[in-house]
Amino acid sequence: MRESGEPNTPLAALVGIVFAIVLFVVVVILQAFFYRQRAEEDARKAVAVAPEELSLLRAQQLGELHGYRWVNESAGVVGIPIERAMALLVRDGGKSPWPQVQPPPPGPPPAPAKPAGGAKR
Repeated sequence: MRESGEPNTPLAALVGIVFAIVLFVVVVILQAFFYRQRAEEDARKAVAVAPEELSLLRAQQLGELHGYRWVNESAGVVGIPIERAMALLVRDGGKSPWPQVQPPPPGPPPAPAKPAGGAKR
């Protein structure tokens, strides 16, 4: 039997080891939570917010894509919305009204390449 003044060494060691393990797990969990929150905050502040200049440029480009506009007023050239242009292109079978921008006619398939080294003996 032990005297009442002696510490229980095995019990103290067990409590210390369990406490160290629990502390390590808590630190790892908190660190993972911190990194996840930081990544979400970075995405919210930096990635999700487009600069004002880029937003204005996108709005201008979308306006040009989806609206009517003069391309060359003196020549009478008008830009039409992209949806309308695609519908006209499909309706006409893919042929352009301008001869200089017609797709090239399909040609014969390319000949297979000959080996560079010649015949082996």
